[in-house]
This record gives sequence, structure tokens and C-alpha cells, in this order.
Amino acid sequence: KYVSESLVKALIAEDIPVRGAKVGILGMTFKENCPDTRNSKVADIIDELSEYGITPLVADPVADAAEAKRLYGVSLCNMDQIREMDAVVVAVAHNVFKELSGEQVNAFFKGGRRVLFDLKGILGEYAEARDYRYWRL
Repeated sequence: KYVSESLVKALIAEDIPVRGAKVGILGMTFKENCPDTRNSKVADIIDELSEYGITPLVADPVADAAEAKRLYGVSLCNMDQIREMDAVVVAVAHNVFKELSGEQVNAFFKGGRRVLFDLKGILGEYAEARDYRYWRL
């Protein structure tokens, strides 16, 4: 709930309409570099965002996609579908996310301000040096 509410506040601060905002979530698993989605708290973030009229796109190349669909009703997308986003939440510290280049991170967003929530702080050094509204736990 805290993450979702903080994201909504960040969208408002950037004058981005909340209802229908394009939000990408990177990571769905319980822990990094593991395909297990059981007990994932990311599902709670998705549920909370839906209360604000946001249906995020969720990408996780490590996760068991069938399990995510069965347990949470979440259909995982490919990373290349995370484009033209108003906000991106890096929820799990998978190695594949730690290895993202600056160009790859920039490609997630549309023009204007970029809202980047990095729950594990894996992109902090890069993001803080750029024009992002950057937030981490």
C-alpha cells in the first residue's frame, strides 16, 4: 500500500493523470533471480494500483509466467513491451535488471518527466544522475 500510494503521489506531483497512467513493473517474483512467484508482494502493489484506475504492465523474464497467471491472474509481458510509460517500478533486483543500460532505462518512458521507483535501489547511481523523479525504499 505504501509503495502504491507513494507512486500515485509522485504521478500527481508530475502532473500526470493517475487514472489510466501507463505504469510498468519490472519483477514479479518473491526474490531475485528465482522463478517462484508464491508470496510475492508485487501482487499487492498491482492490486493497490488497480484501485486508482491503473493497470500496470508487468515484465519478469525470470518468473514462472504460468504460476503468476494461476496465482494472481497476472499476465506477464515481454520487456520490450515496457515502452511509453509514465512510471516504472523496479520491484525485484534480478541481475537482468541490474544490467540494464541507460539507453534501455530511458526507452521505458515517454517524453517529459520520468517517474522511476526502484524498490531495491539497483539503479540509484544511474537514475540520480538523470532527470528522473527517483524514489526508493
